[in-house]
Amino acid sequence: MVAKNPMKQISIDHLIPGMFIVEMDLPWYRSPFLSHKRLINDVATIQMMKQYGIRMVTIDTSKGKDVQAEAAGVTSGSEPGAPGASASLEAQGEAVSQAHMQAGSPQAIYAEAHEAVERIFADLEQGVPPPPAATKAVVSKVLAQVLTDRTALLTQLVVQKVTQFDRSLAAHALDTCVLSLIVAVESGLDETMQAHLGAGALLHDAGYVRLPRNLVRRRNECTEQERILLQQHPTLGIALLAEEPDIPEEVKRIVAEHHERGDGSGYPSGYTNDAISHLAKIVGIVDLYDGMVSRRGGRPAMLPHDAVRQLFLAGERGQFEKTLVEIVIRSVGVYPVGSLIRLNTGEQAIVVGVNPGQRLKPLVKITGGPQGESYTNPVQVDLATQTQERGVRTVLRVLDPAQERVNIAMYLDEASSQAA
Repeated sequence: MVAKNPMKQISIDHLIPGMFIVEMDLPWYRSPFLSHKRLINDVATIQMMKQYGIRMVTIDTSKGKDVQAEAAGVTSGSEPGAPGASASLEAQGEAVSQAHMQAGSPQAIYAEAHEAVERIFADLEQGVPPPPAATKAVVSKVLAQVLTDRTALLTQLVVQKVTQFDRSLAAHALDTCVLSLIVAVESGLDETMQAHLGAGALLHDAGYVRLPRNLVRRRNECTEQERILLQQHPTLGIALLAEEPDIPEEVKRIVAEHHERGDGSGYPSGYTNDAISHLAKIVGIVDLYDGMVSRRGGRPAMLPHDAVRQLFLAGERGQFEKTLVEIVIRSVGVYPVGSLIRLNTGEQAIVVGVNPGQRLKPLVKITGGPQGESYTNPVQVDLATQTQERGVRTVLRVLDPAQERVNIAMYLDEASSQAA
């Protein structure tokens, strides 16, 4: 017996809450969503889709409500081997999971942005640079969340890093974009420069798609000859983006110059100080930081606190402007989100938020006592707002989660859920 194809193309007029859409008749970057795959929860969403000019959508009836077959504008498939209802339990589970991921939540925004950037890099691999509207769609969504609650977005970024073994180029691009936009807001860049910075951060490693994937994956462990080849990726990126004439010059300069250094030790051109784009300098610092705190090619991630120290030392050596390094450190914190620390009380805690004005006093979740006991109900404390009457906690030292056998992601997920 031929299974019924769950995919149906219907008119927007027949779309109702409870249906699961997988495609629209507009490119994703011209729709109100970064991802077309979503459960429709309310009529307001449908009205917004109509306002954007969406006329036809494809729904998956194995993940949501069906439509009456006689409804006008409905087409359905019946190819042999199409998955039927009895074989769609995994798909239904995915739909339930997505339904529980509240639309507009930091988790959903990060997940949708990641999916969109993966599409951008898939196109780049085919030699197709993204139109500015595509990068603008991602940057706008990320920036809106940064302005609303940067800590929640940072938390999602850290959770992905500690739960995934080897991040993709697209994942690194998104994380660099998130961190760069936080720095942009912290440093007071105007909206136009924020947009250029975000787009440049997304595309800074575009040239890597022109190099062997295995070489890119193990770029931290390569021969001198391979290193010289890898250092061509900014030039390759510019050549690739030249196919899209509408990409702003500021964005292209980020791609070309993000590995240049103030002391002339960078590449590919060996520029120094003022010859390097201001936006490229920001992405260069953030790119280095994100690379250090990410697992890559079998290399373990550096502790965030140690990575911050490396940024400081790079500024002291003249590789980066000290003022920019200061802003980046203020943005991510001396003890970045996800850091495991020991307090002066002997208690163990995880950093769940930063205070840019008081970098040594983060927001922490105390997870264990001085005798090594675990707290059933972890206590959240803002080290910047303590009073002498109740005793003042301070950070004593940073711990290695692997050595302490602490699952950082578990506590960050809990903090994120409580914030939502």
